[in-house]
Amino acid sequence: MAIYAVREQVKNSFYRPELDCLRFLAFFAVYLTHSLPHNPELWVSHRIPRPVAAFLAAVASSGRFGVTLFFLLSAYLITALLLREKYATGTINLRAFYLRRILRIWPLYFFALVLAVCWPWLGRMPLRYIPGFLLLSGNWAQVMLGPMPSWASILWSVSIEEQFYLIWPTVVRGCSRRTLIWVATLLIVIANLSRLWISTKNLPLAVLWESTNTNLDSFGIGILCAVLQNGSIPKFSRWARIALFIDGLALFVSAGTIDPEHQFPFAAFSFPVATVGSLLLFLALCGSSLKLRPLVYLGKISYGLYVYHKLALTIAGLIIGKDRFPLFWMAGLAITITLAPLSYRFLESPFLHLKGRFAVIASRPV
Repeated sequence: MAIYAVREQVKNSFYRPELDCLRFLAFFAVYLTHSLPHNPELWVSHRIPRPVAAFLAAVASSGRFGVTLFFLLSAYLITALLLREKYATGTINLRAFYLRRILRIWPLYFFALVLAVCWPWLGRMPLRYIPGFLLLSGNWAQVMLGPMPSWASILWSVSIEEQFYLIWPTVVRGCSRRTLIWVATLLIVIANLSRLWISTKNLPLAVLWESTNTNLDSFGIGILCAVLQNGSIPKFSRWARIALFIDGLALFVSAGTIDPEHQFPFAAFSFPVATVGSLLLFLALCGSSLKLRPLVYLGKISYGLYVYHKLALTIAGLIIGKDRFPLFWMAGLAITITLAPLSYRFLESPFLHLKGRFAVIASRPV
C-alpha cells in the first residue's frame, strides 16, 4: 500500500483495548512463575497427581516468558504509533516521544527504586546495584554482579525496554519501511545467535536471560507485526483466533517443558518457542472482540501489577509464609491488585495526564 493510502487510514488516535487484555495475560504469566513451585515433586507433596504436577510445574516455569510477550507488545505499539506519526506529519518529534516515555515509565520506576533502597525489612537493594538501575541498565548490573537480592530486581526488564525506546524512534524516523523490515530481521538473528553462543559457554544464567541482545527477537517480531500490518489489523475468523490462542498457550507451556529448570543448552531453545507462542497470542487477540472491562482495566494498570508483584509476594511471605500454598499465592495476588490501582490513581495518573499534552497520535486514555 502506498504511503499516501496509509495516510488516509491514520486516525487521530490509536488504541487497541484487546491488547490490554493481552498485557494482563503477560503479567499473570510472570506472576505464576514467581509464585508457583517449579518442581513437580512439590506439587505431588500437595497430593496433586504426578501428570498434573508435571504440567503445573511446566506452566510455572514457562510463565517467565510473559516478559517476552511484554517486549513484543511494546515493540508493536511503539512502532505502530511512530509510523502513524511519521505518515501523518512527515517526521517524528523525538523530544515529544522521549517526554512521553519519561512521564509514563520514570515515576513508577524511580519510586520503586527509592522504596527498595529505603525500606530495609522488605529486602533492601544493595548499593552496588544502584548505579546500574539509576542509569536504566539494571539488566546489565545483574548480568555482571549476579541476581539482586531484592524484590526490585524485576525492574531489569524495564531497563531493556528503556534501552529500546532510546534508540528506536531515531531508527524509524530515518529508515524506509523496507529497511525497518531488514532491521527487525537482524534483531531476530542477533538474539538467536547470541543465545546459541552463550549456551556453549559456562556462563551464569543471567547472561542468557537478562542481556539486552538475547531478548531482541521479541522486539523484532513486534516491529515486524507493526510494519507488515501497515496500519491495518489481522483479520481472522473467530475459530481461527481460538486456534491461534490455544496454539500460542501450548507453545508457552512447551517452552517451560523444554527448559523446566533453566538448564543449558535447552534454555537457548526455549526462547524461540516462547517467542513464536507470543506471536500467535498476539495474532489471536489483535483486532479481536475481546474487550472485557475487568481485563482491559487490569491490562491498563499492568505496569504497576508487574512492578509491585514481587513486593506483594514478599509481604505475603512475611505475613502468611511461603509454604502455606495456595493461601500465599492468593494473598500475593490480592496485595498486588490492591497496590497497582492505588499507584495508578495517585502516582502514575498525574504524569499520564501531562503525557497527553505531548501526544502527536493519541493512544490509550488515562
